[in-house]
Amino acid sequence: MSTHKLATALALAIGLGTAGEAQAWMQFCNGTSVAIWTTYDWYAPACASEGGIPWQKQGWWSLNPGECKIVFGPSLPSRYSYYYAEGGGKVWAGAYTTCTPNAAFNLCEGICNTNARSLGYRELDTGSYTNYTMTFNP
Repeated sequence: MSTHKLATALALAIGLGTAGEAQAWMQFCNGTSVAIWTTYDWYAPACASEGGIPWQKQGWWSLNPGECKIVFGPSLPSRYSYYYAEGGGKVWAGAYTTCTPNAAFNLCEGICNTNARSLGYRELDTGSYTNYTMTFNP
């Protein structure tokens, strides 16, 4: 092996050995042609002491067409989570209703305010994945 190839292989091995920690997340992407607004609801045991329900919800993220945003940063804490999205006359909703504030929020489930509405969230089964991308399509 030439000295150049050996140096390149060594540099690559060192680079791989010092790579940062693996990242895990829930990411929402907008596959539509209109701006949409999204919320996310996930299992959060620490919330049980605040509202009695071990789930946390956060929103609203604005997603322009073709844009993606990470809405939850650590490894997914549970196989199941919930989401709601709306925009351009389209709604992604489901059977799991929760009080959802009209303005930006980050609350434990069971906690709400008067400037809110009851929305049906859709269940998302991410299986055993620690990161996942959900794309909203027309």
